[in-house]
Amino acid sequence: MEDLQLAVAKLRALSPKLNSAVDQAQRVVLQIEHFLVHECQVAIQADVPVAYNDKGVAITLLRYGRVDGKFRIALTSTDGDCRFVSRSWTECDRNEKLSSFPLLPKLVLAVTKAVEDQINATTKTSKTVSTLMGALGVALPKADGEATDGPELPRLTIMMRPEEALAAQAGNRPTQRPRPTIKVNPDMDGRRNGRKEEAKAG
Repeated sequence: MEDLQLAVAKLRALSPKLNSAVDQAQRVVLQIEHFLVHECQVAIQADVPVAYNDKGVAITLLRYGRVDGKFRIALTSTDGDCRFVSRSWTECDRNEKLSSFPLLPKLVLAVTKAVEDQINATTKTSKTVSTLMGALGVALPKADGEATDGPELPRLTIMMRPEEALAAQAGNRPTQRPRPTIKVNPDMDGRRNGRKEEAKAG
């Protein structure tokens, strides 16, 4: 009876600590997930093993990848073959969360390595494209100040006779010049009006 009472007392003391640890772990996972998805916009899958079967094959993986159409941090369960089930980490049970959470730093490193590998592959692809386009004689657009690979394209020069050049210049000139604006002196208008009044009076 005393052992049972001690067990109940321990549960009352330990349960809040356990709940707090799980809540804190979930906040960290959500922050890392937001960092990868929104800030870095990483769309690369990576995983690290969490649990193995008796043959040494990983059957539980902490994974960053697509879950229901969105990139999430998830747990993937497999039988060591092709069949597997992925669930968002936040939807897993408490035991799964606590057992996989310590591997979160390794998952971030695995994602970083996957990004580096993809950058290297992209660089090799760009070099291959440049080689193929150069072999075809097609110049690739380069940034300002950079030399263009491939043969230089011939420049066209348009030659005109002197009289044609003068005619072209004359054609570009406006055909009608704007008329100058005539400003009226207000004093002159006053004198004219005064003369008209004198004439009427006479």
